[in-house]
Amino acid sequence: MPSSSNKPSGAHVTTAVTTIVGMSLTLLLIGLLLAIGYLGYEWEQELRQEARVQVFFQRDVDADVLATAREVLRTDPGVESTQFLDAETASRDLESALGESFVDFLGYVPLADVMDLRMTPESSTTEALTEAAARMENVPGVSEVVWQAELLGQIESTIQRLVWPLVGLALVFLLAAIALMNNTIRLTVFARRMVIKTMQLVGAHPQAIRAPFLKQGLYFGLISGGIAFASVNGILALLHVQNASILLPFTPAVLGALLAALLGLGALFGVASTTVAVNRFLKKRLDTLH
Repeated sequence: MPSSSNKPSGAHVTTAVTTIVGMSLTLLLIGLLLAIGYLGYEWEQELRQEARVQVFFQRDVDADVLATAREVLRTDPGVESTQFLDAETASRDLESALGESFVDFLGYVPLADVMDLRMTPESSTTEALTEAAARMENVPGVSEVVWQAELLGQIESTIQRLVWPLVGLALVFLLAAIALMNNTIRLTVFARRMVIKTMQLVGAHPQAIRAPFLKQGLYFGLISGGIAFASVNGILALLHVQNASILLPFTPAVLGALLAALLGLGALFGVASTTVAVNRFLKKRLDTLH
């Protein structure tokens, strides 16, 4: 930034601090929106996976056929994890719960081997589970595939009712944040409008005039992005005190991506808003700057 002295004046320092604070608050709002959106996405995926799939095998099925069917189900592309419960173990557990032996009375084990499947988030939709169930029912040795279609339908209905209002609200906040940041940068450049016009009058090239302002806007954006990231982390830490599981989705990779996003947005908004503001004053006549 051009100056008559290497040491910035008190007014310049105040303007810089005010700009950084304003940009930091704006980026903090954007960071919180990103964090909330990510948490909502993770919770949606976890909620979808609660709709489990149970595969019942045929009674008295050959051991080799059963082993092959279990392996086919375990390696299915839509399956994340499996848990197998054989009929005899299930019968013993049921007898223990009932307090009497129904196997001795019936003369055979009435229950079938069953496999509980936890599906991947991508496969935990009504359409995907319908296709998966049809695919699994064709596996030799499988008697029936049961999944909670009603529960999944309720989950998807709830998500659809909530997602669009929340997206609309997030867009409103985002636009307000961008407008606030743009106004903050414009006020910063406005304070140096006479410097811009003086450099222009002495024949400085427009690019040479923009360069120090763009450099300042870049620095302000990066500093503000770092402050905003630290603030988001602080808020998440406070929430972690209330709910220890709140930070589980925020792995180092996710936090790194959030930091990169805030630094990138800060730099982008700082440079873009500065460019627009400087160009505006370059086009104005001297007598209109007062």
